[in-house]
Amino acid sequence: MPTVLHWVDFAYGLPYHAALVPVSGGGRDRPEPHSHADFHEFVFVTAGAGVQRVGETEQPLRAGDVVLVRPHDRHEFAGTAADGMRFINIAFPSERWRAFADLAGLAGTADWDRRELPLTAGTDPEGSIAAEFVRVLAAYSGVPRVLDLVGLWMAVVPLLERADGTAVDQRPGWLVAACVAMSREENLREGLPRLLAMAAVSPGHLARSMRTHYGCTPIAFVARRRLEHAALLLTTTTEGIGPIAQRCGFSGQSYFGRLFHDKYGMAPRDYREATRRAVVPAATLDTPHIK
Repeated sequence: MPTVLHWVDFAYGLPYHAALVPVSGGGRDRPEPHSHADFHEFVFVTAGAGVQRVGETEQPLRAGDVVLVRPHDRHEFAGTAADGMRFINIAFPSERWRAFADLAGLAGTADWDRRELPLTAGTDPEGSIAAEFVRVLAAYSGVPRVLDLVGLWMAVVPLLERADGTAVDQRPGWLVAACVAMSREENLREGLPRLLAMAAVSPGHLARSMRTHYGCTPIAFVARRRLEHAALLLTTTTEGIGPIAQRCGFSGQSYFGRLFHDKYGMAPRDYREATRRAVVPAATLDTPHIK
């Protein structure tokens, strides 16, 4: 069975994780097949050539290629050139990526998650986007900032939009506004009725629109936002588990605990403790086991 990586296990508390990764055609230094529980990542091939195996499919890669890897992608890399392949990996929490996409009105990001294979695009291996990846990698060895990550997103997203042909955001404004507003705690406590009220459309129309543009039901969307806010409170406050569950709109602590464990792979109390122990990985610039 493939490994499932959780953000809290190796980079919680950081705005992103960055690594420069060499891979050959052999198995000795090849990253193990894995998927992600709660984060996306960009891969930029700096040199050589290789493949990304996603399930049973191989995606060829060469210098200059950019890949958006989704949490559900079970993948691994292998080099095919004589000297293998090297790539920069930038990983970031999915909730942060989705919030950025909503606020910026980015086109296609939800559709990118529903594609059969990860979206790829080619660029100059020594051009401006390459320089942006190098800059963000270098910043990670010092004091990484959210601003560094946002700069990378702003550079890479137009490239991916051109590759996918999704330069126009087709999400209705009322839906984006309602979904962004559901990040506020007072709206989370009211849950689905509040989302319906802010959307000001019929339940059926909301459900169809959410499925089309966000790939989930309204109930699943609200539950995801509640859990993301609960995770934030667990790591930024000393409030008890029960009160946090209530603040986020969950009817009971045990129910909250089951949903939280399903999403984050551990109980809320263990998650809080893990974040207190979170440290930067020892080898930040050459960590094949991460990617």
